Amino acid sequence: MFAPAMPAQEVAATTRPLGFPVELWEEMSDQHRAACTSAQALIGAFGSDRTRPLRAVSKRAGLGMQEALDGLRVLDGMDLVQVQPGDNGPLVTLVALPEDHIRITGPDGATRWVFIARPLDPPELEPHELN
Repeated sequence: MFAPAMPAQEVAATTRPLGFPVELWEEMSDQHRAACTSAQALIGAFGSDRTRPLRAVSKRAGLGMQEALDGLRVLDGMDLVQVQPGDNGPLVTLVALPEDHIRITGPDGATRWVFIARPLDPPELEPHELN
C-alpha cells in the first residue's frame, strides 16, 4: 500500500517530493526543498505500518534526526501525519498521502495553490452529509 523506503537523495533525484509542481518547487528555498525531500523519504519509510516511532522511521529513511524533524514539520504542516508521545519518543501516524497541487487564479488575479491529499481512512459521513 505504501511506497518502499527510499533514501532522501534518491527521492530528490527521481521526482519532486510531495507532488509539488515545478513552478512551486522552483520558488522554494533550498532549505525548504531539503525539508520536503526528507518528508517524502519519511512517507516511504512507513512501509505497511501506519504508526511507527520517529526514530525507526528516520533510520529506515536514512535520515539524521534533524533531517527527520524538518521533514516531520512539513508533514505535520500539511496534515499528513499525527504525532503522539510514546514511551521511547514520538509516535508518528501517517493519515494521508499527498496527491496533487492545483493552481487557481482568484478574482483578484492572484495565483493560489490548493493542496490535495488522499486520506488513508475514508471519512465517516452520514448519508445526508453527502452531495
